[in-house]
Amino acid sequence: MTLPNFLIIGAPKAGTTSLYQYLCQHPDLFMSPVKEARYYWREGVAQGRVHIHTREAYERLFDGATSERAIGEASPQYLNSLTAPERIAADLPEAKLIVSLRNPAERAYSSYLGWLRGAEERRSADEALRPGSYYFDTSLYHSALQRYFARFARERIKVILFDDLTANPRAVVRDLLEFLEIDPAFEIDTATRHNRAAAPRSVLLNEVICKSGRAIHGILPARIRNTGLTARVQRFFLRSPVPLPASIRQRLIEQFRDDIGKTSAIIGRDLSGWLEPTPTFTGRGTPPR
Repeated sequence: MTLPNFLIIGAPKAGTTSLYQYLCQHPDLFMSPVKEARYYWREGVAQGRVHIHTREAYERLFDGATSERAIGEASPQYLNSLTAPERIAADLPEAKLIVSLRNPAERAYSSYLGWLRGAEERRSADEALRPGSYYFDTSLYHSALQRYFARFARERIKVILFDDLTANPRAVVRDLLEFLEIDPAFEIDTATRHNRAAAPRSVLLNEVICKSGRAIHGILPARIRNTGLTARVQRFFLRSPVPLPASIRQRLIEQFRDDIGKTSAIIGRDLSGWLEPTPTFTGRGTPPR
């Protein structure tokens, strides 16, 4: 029986896909072939969004591991889950946890764009990015971090910032390899950013493409399913998203201000750059070890 000894637990839309792809390259590290197994995210079961339901199925994800020292998976839904910390602590008490945090206003907007792209959202950004919405509430980090710090020793939790990952991915990945106690000198290609945000050119046409893809998925021959055909078709109808409008950004910054201050204190980083009216980050301070 093989289980992971580290997890990337979030946050969603904070570079976890890039981290997964980067770490997959290291020969002394095994990543679950299913990104976002979501096994410990019990809240997602009722939503039909959990892929791995049983302990046996979860263990099979790691059957391919041989002599690798670091074995992991990446499910960014774990960070905001009320139940995942306790379940992870029960199964993997010695696991190391990696958390990536992003400016909450930017993270909320990127999450909104992802649901818009998936034809699961039709509201305007101003309507959708409000307290009580999924996008807003999953950008509140302090309580989520507290739940993990209450169950895991601080030295087992590594918090990185999306700002740092964007500015110097090689240095961040090297730091993570040291945290996982595997060779940090191995050269990892960090030139590509994965899972970039995109927006549909036409919300209506995008809905037609997505819903048609879902409707025919079950009747397609097995060899064609899960080949990314819908995503490849959809790509022609996407565009780079417009920046988060300044008026919405300012409102969100004020609404997130208190949580940003509390998050800054708990991780030991200066997050004042997140309070600026335009995207900026100073990178001052280092996380406690």
